[in-house]
Amino acid sequence: MNIEVVGVSRDLSPSQNKFKELVGAKNIFFSDVEGTVATAYGALDPQRRSTRRYYFLLDENGVLIWKNTGGGLIPPEKLFEDLAAATKSN
Repeated sequence: MNIEVVGVSRDLSPSQNKFKELVGAKNIFFSDVEGTVATAYGALDPQRRSTRRYYFLLDENGVLIWKNTGGGLIPPEKLFEDLAAATKSN
């Protein structure tokens, strides 16, 4: 399965670029200032108007095949392990 990681947050691009540099991220980040994408996936905290840290894996047809809505940062090793298990079962 061809997987592309995309980070989505309500932050503006300059803030996202600083975060990418800080954590050494290689993936694309998408600025969702209005919270449209976050709302669609249930990741917008309506009280704080900020996004929760959720992870979603969509297949090439846009079908949701895995999610983690624990809200915490997942270490890369654990994330890759979970994603590998999800892709094997589909």
